[in-house]
Amino acid sequence: MDGRLIIDNKRRETKDKLVSKSPATLEPVGEVSLASSAECRDAVLAAKHAFPLWRDLPLAGKKKILRRAKAILLARSDEAARLISLEKGSPVMESLAAEILGSLETLDYYGRHLDRAVRPKRSRPHQPLLAHKKSHFKFQPLGPTLVLSPWNFPFLIPLCDVVSALSVGNTVVLRPSTSTPLVALFLGEIFLEAGLPPGVLNVVNCRTAQAEEMITDPEIQTVMFTGSVGTGKRIMELASRNLTNVVLELGGKDPMVVCKDADLERAARGAVWLAFMNSGQSCASVERVYVAEEIEKAFTERVVELARSIKVGNPLEPGVDMGPMTTLGQLRVVEEHLQDARSKGAAVLCGGEKPDGLPGYFITPAVLNNVDHSMKIMTEETFGPTLPIMTFYELDDAVALANDCAYGLTASVWTCNRKTAAWLAERIEAGSVTVNDHMFSFTEPKAIWGGIKQTGMGRSHGPYGLHHLVNIKYVSSDFARKKGLLWWFPYRDPKPRVIQNALRLLHQDGMGGKLKASLALLPSLSMVRAGVSFKSLLKIAARFFRR
Repeated sequence: MDGRLIIDNKRRETKDKLVSKSPATLEPVGEVSLASSAECRDAVLAAKHAFPLWRDLPLAGKKKILRRAKAILLARSDEAARLISLEKGSPVMESLAAEILGSLETLDYYGRHLDRAVRPKRSRPHQPLLAHKKSHFKFQPLGPTLVLSPWNFPFLIPLCDVVSALSVGNTVVLRPSTSTPLVALFLGEIFLEAGLPPGVLNVVNCRTAQAEEMITDPEIQTVMFTGSVGTGKRIMELASRNLTNVVLELGGKDPMVVCKDADLERAARGAVWLAFMNSGQSCASVERVYVAEEIEKAFTERVVELARSIKVGNPLEPGVDMGPMTTLGQLRVVEEHLQDARSKGAAVLCGGEKPDGLPGYFITPAVLNNVDHSMKIMTEETFGPTLPIMTFYELDDAVALANDCAYGLTASVWTCNRKTAAWLAERIEAGSVTVNDHMFSFTEPKAIWGGIKQTGMGRSHGPYGLHHLVNIKYVSSDFARKKGLLWWFPYRDPKPRVIQNALRLLHQDGMGGKLKASLALLPSLSMVRAGVSFKSLLKIAARFFRR
């Protein structure tokens, strides 16, 4: 795998190197170049210089490149999945099903529907006196975008952010996590092969100091970041120096509410997969379960049974369900949360141990009960293979527990009752709520991604997420054959009387007052000559009769 930087469509080698290691075996996967301050600046300038060309490239040209990228990724999908598994530690099955499939769907969606996402939208004036104007909203790119991507989904997350930015006409500098640098370079290779013009996507592995220099570079117009709350706050602070637009996704502590009428087998299987896939290293994984008292015992027993059946091992071996944690630091966080829970009375029903004979950052999937909100495992993002289960007695209690959290990314409700599902979904505080499923919305291109509270700000993906990456410009035209408008100078009679009566006609309650105002306006037909169009008069009349 080529570990050189990608700047202005050229591969660039540097003296400063980083060795990427497998979290499963702790053996080297490859060596990558690290960008200096000068090379990071070159990447930003390349994105700046490429911006006018990419912005003005017709949509058909952009869509063609995205479709080519999809075809290339499909042809190299096995290679991509193996690299993801090597560098991140997820089983090949997961790399294919989550990262590769989700990426292909994203490329397919924008490759087909890009014009819908950025098409100008007509806006009819609400104000009757402006009815003759032709108005619309335009969605225009802002310029070079800095994407700071994480290690937990090192292909899917940066690809979705990069494609979102590119789709609306922005250029991109991608700075990936130093834990998974080779996967990001592979992503860059795909777009190079797809024919992306020079400078439109630049991939620079670099240290934190250089990343912060790019955040404060005045040429960067948007920063998209996925990661921790602490780092997100630092990025916001740095971005404030230039009032740079930011989109921040800073994690979650996602609740799963299991009602007494839920399909117990589906809910148990869902909980186990949603808590332990990717070794629990997902912003949207199930990190806490609230289950109705009536089914708590049966649900917990089935969850423990399923968790014990998960095969933990080298992600490249067939039949392995769960690989290692990606970083030693995150493994330590999981161990700390488990110890804190035990010390406060939680029972670890299974897991939470290092399996024998495996050299990497492994830990077995842990299921806990007797937990409460005094424990870190119920209130702080664990980001690992833990599943704490807590009982609730009334639906109001479930809502209160679900909302008793600093995060608000996603949540799920498990019930066979549609009214119960709607009631809970309305009250749970989150960016997305799903019923009888969880976490899939990131890989649904039409969905939106983001949350509230400490989860961050802004949205990405889908038609609404793209609005955070553009300048929404209001454009209005007036080609009426008038020399001026009613409210322009001079302010002589009959204009003041016309305005007063127009106010009453448009906004006074009661038909009597409206009729009186309309009769008072009749002698002032000179208002048409004073700059009120016939179309505006019709709209005034329509509002009169509507009220």
